[in-house]
Amino acid sequence: MGANSSPRRRPGEAGGAHALRLRFEQALGELTGRDVGVDGLDAASVSVLDEELARLFGGADDRGADGARGDDGRTFAALNRVLVFYGVGPVRPGFFAHYLAGAFGGLDAFEAAVERYQTDAIRLFATFGEAFRTMNGAADLAAVLRPIAKRSLDGYAQRAPWRLSGEVHDQHLTDLGYLSAAAVRQEEGERAALRAHLDDLAATVRAEGREALWRVPAARRDRIDSLLRKFKAPLRDRLFVPLFAPDADEIEREARTIAPKSAAELARMEETQQTALRNLASYLTADALDVYVATSMRTEADFVSVNEFVRALFASPHVAPLHLRYFNPTQSWIDDRIAKGLVEALMLKRATVTVYMAQKSDTFGKDSEASVALGQGKPVIVYVPKLHVPAVELDSDALSRLERPRLVQLLTAEGAAQGQEVDTGVDEEQLRRRILQARLARASDAALVETVRRVWADFGLYDEAHQLETDDEREHYRAWLDAVVNQGLDAAPAPAVRAAVVAVLTNVTAVFEKRARVFREVHPLALQVILSSGVLNGMLVVRSVESCAAMLVALLANDLPLVLQKDAHNCRLIERTTGSTIRVITRHRLLRQAFEAHAAGTAPQPQ
Repeated sequence: MGANSSPRRRPGEAGGAHALRLRFEQALGELTGRDVGVDGLDAASVSVLDEELARLFGGADDRGADGARGDDGRTFAALNRVLVFYGVGPVRPGFFAHYLAGAFGGLDAFEAAVERYQTDAIRLFATFGEAFRTMNGAADLAAVLRPIAKRSLDGYAQRAPWRLSGEVHDQHLTDLGYLSAAAVRQEEGERAALRAHLDDLAATVRAEGREALWRVPAARRDRIDSLLRKFKAPLRDRLFVPLFAPDADEIEREARTIAPKSAAELARMEETQQTALRNLASYLTADALDVYVATSMRTEADFVSVNEFVRALFASPHVAPLHLRYFNPTQSWIDDRIAKGLVEALMLKRATVTVYMAQKSDTFGKDSEASVALGQGKPVIVYVPKLHVPAVELDSDALSRLERPRLVQLLTAEGAAQGQEVDTGVDEEQLRRRILQARLARASDAALVETVRRVWADFGLYDEAHQLETDDEREHYRAWLDAVVNQGLDAAPAPAVRAAVVAVLTNVTAVFEKRARVFREVHPLALQVILSSGVLNGMLVVRSVESCAAMLVALLANDLPLVLQKDAHNCRLIERTTGSTIRVITRHRLLRQAFEAHAAGTAPQPQ
């Protein structure tokens, strides 16, 4: 009978012996990755087995002063006698010494030893059955365990510091989103025509409302759409779509962006692209690549968000002394799109760790990069931004982890502070949103300005103007962002703008908190099969630059704090600080057997 089953006691069996045997069988099944039991043994054999188990775990003659077994040699032999009853091959001396020596002072100690073994096994093998066969049968167990052994970081720190030939600063990053400066020169006529069209449309919308867009002649509309698509303008998919049509201010902003470049702008663009091209040469010839940053960049906010994150991460006091080689996509450029893809593929192949920047929405390319890294057996850290406003004790990640009773308590307190009654009969997500909004609403103007200046790029605040109801509200909202973000002014927002900013921050924060939960629990990329071993490899979800830095260092040192969690369906290895699942072995019998047959490449191949 299997280790996970509950067999009836045989007639005449002593209750204590029966209970001891069942619990031992459960632990032995966890150790060997197979169902074990005494079905098929006669009563006399079972009686002898019970005596052997009693001596193995309870023999006072072999117990030391501390309660542990006193003679590992006798214990080793006794264990192997017991295993014969279950048809399990003998435990080898090296395996016993590493995992089971001193583990027979009682069943608690034995179960703890089995769990220590499983914590290692789940990192290396697709099933515990495969793990036991390989680890127990290894002539050199240390060699099998070497991939998960702790590593010294001295080798990183002893390398010479690594620098790019030049840095592209935030205000020029969008120059790298274009084709070559020479190509932009050739587009001058079309860009001028498109700007004229957009300026004209903006003036018409201001005078007649957005409905005027539906009256644009089809031929002109098609021409404008074609040019917007050619220049990959953000408005290309919605300028003439009633549900998503832009307001006049947004059209004017797009016109300024798409306008022909001046001679000075073209010269600067050419210089910026040359700097990034030289950086690309540095990336391609680097002696090593430790970290690849996977992201997507379509807007100015994306470029700034990525560059600020990468700069802060590798300047961290935990990371900077390691002299890591890392690929920052905002500092590299090449004109040919195919070559760009090949560069990223090479960087991904060479990198030891991939950092995946989760944005409000992701792209197939970025998801594919994370999937490829996981499939190679490499760790992937997912960074999901959060909202942190210390002035009002707001940390959206901490809030997202609270249970309903505490959320109700916090929301009730917020209502009492404002002299208002609150409805706590909503679901947990709505409770969190209301707490977020209440705390942001009582933040000072200075705290709100500081928060917006810090998160505008990560949260893509300019793109969120569509949340506002009227064209005037959207225009005033963007103008205030310009003052705070671009001009560096500590401008207090007007009441209507303040309400809009609070609402936008609340909504975007809710999106990021949902994304973090999805990545930790149900994202399609959350677990990927390592192609070489069949092991299920999971992501590590972090919520700040500081936690990302600590996680990166722990990964390089192979020193993650790990805990094994078991339920009726799976054994999961959890990274303790983030709660992320990084390895899984299923308890589903057929699925487990399928992994044994197929995932490790043991199934017969077609001829």
